This record gives sequence, C-alpha cells and structure tokens, in this order.
Amino acid sequence: MAENKCTGDCTKCPFPQQVYCAAQRTYAILNNQESIVARLDALSARLSMFDSMESINPIMKDTAQEGAGAENRAPEHQIIT
Repeated sequence: MAENKCTGDCTKCPFPQQVYCAAQRTYAILNNQESIVARLDALSARLSMFDSMESINPIMKDTAQEGAGAENRAPEHQIIT
C-alpha cells in the first residue's frame, strides 16, 4: 500500500479523501474549540474577582500625591549682598 502525504492542496485528492479530511479537520477544530472555551471561562472567573480598577491597586488612590509634584529644575539661589 502506497502512503500518500498531504500537501494541503485538496483539489488533487479524490472526493472521498476530501470528505474524510474535512471530517478529521472538523473534529480537531471542535476539540480545540472546547479547550479555548475552557480557557476563556477560567480567565473570566479570575477577572470577575475584580470589581473595578480600585480593587486592583487600592493603595494608589490613598498614597498618590496631591500637590504639583516634584519640580525638575535646579533650585534658585539667592545672592546675599
């Protein structure tokens, strides 16, 4: 029995082989889809723990500066005469 390698060009294969390949690919895609949905559900469950941005880092709101902040210039010197 000769072994044929798939080239990805389905037009070169007979119709029954195309049907078989389509069924196999669909089955593989369904399995992948199940794992993708499971991952999305897990991510959704983890993200639902956060109600808002405040719950992600509540310290930022309390410790952020209220004034103008640091000044990025050299201090002014007074010349005493």
